[in-house]
Amino acid sequence: MDHQHTLQLNDSGSVYMCSGCKEIGLGSNYTCQNSTCNYILHEECAEPVKHAVHPFFKNSTFEFYEKAVGGGFCDACGKDLLGFFYCSRTGEALHPCCFNLEKNISDILTLSHQLPSDCVHCKQRHVVRNNFQGWSYVVNSNGKTCVHVSCFKDMILLKLTNRSKGRMRSFLKFTGKLALNMLIDIATGDITNSIYTIIEALSS
Repeated sequence: MDHQHTLQLNDSGSVYMCSGCKEIGLGSNYTCQNSTCNYILHEECAEPVKHAVHPFFKNSTFEFYEKAVGGGFCDACGKDLLGFFYCSRTGEALHPCCFNLEKNISDILTLSHQLPSDCVHCKQRHVVRNNFQGWSYVVNSNGKTCVHVSCFKDMILLKLTNRSKGRMRSFLKFTGKLALNMLIDIATGDITNSIYTIIEALSS
C-alpha cells in the first residue's frame, strides 16, 4: 500500500467510499489521521492477505493486487473491479469484501457460489451481466430460496443511506426478537419475509 500517512481504526457507523477497492463501506474502517486527507479503507482492504485461499476454490491460491489493470469484474457480486482485489492463478477475481463474506448469517442463510433458484429480490437468475449469476445467500430450511450477494449488499446499503444513523460491521450476527421473527417467518413458510427481516436487522 503506497499511502504515506498513518491510518487508525475507526468504529464510526457511517457509510463511506473505500479508497482502496472503490466499493461502498459500512461501519468500521481505517481512516487517515492527516486532517487534509480523505483516505479511508475497509478493514479487509487495510489488512489484506498476500497469499489467501477461499473455500469455494480449494485448489487455487489468491494474491492481493492494488489495481485492476484492464478492468474485469468480481466473480461474487458481478460488479466492476476498480481498485484493490484478489485474483487466483485460474482467473477468478474478487473484491476484498466479497472474498471475506460471512459464510453463515445467524444460522438462517448460507453463502453459496451457485444460485439454486431466481433471486427473491430481483426475481432473476442473472445479475449485472447477461449469463452471469454470481454468488447467493441460500435459506438453510429449504436449500432453494436465495438472494444474490449483489442484491443483498445493495438492499442493506439502501436501508442505511435512507437513515440518519446506521451501524453495521460487515454482516453481523444477531439474536433476540429479530431472530425469533425470522424463525417464525420460516416456520410459517414465509421465507421471503425472513430474508427481508435479516436485511432490516443488519441495517439497524
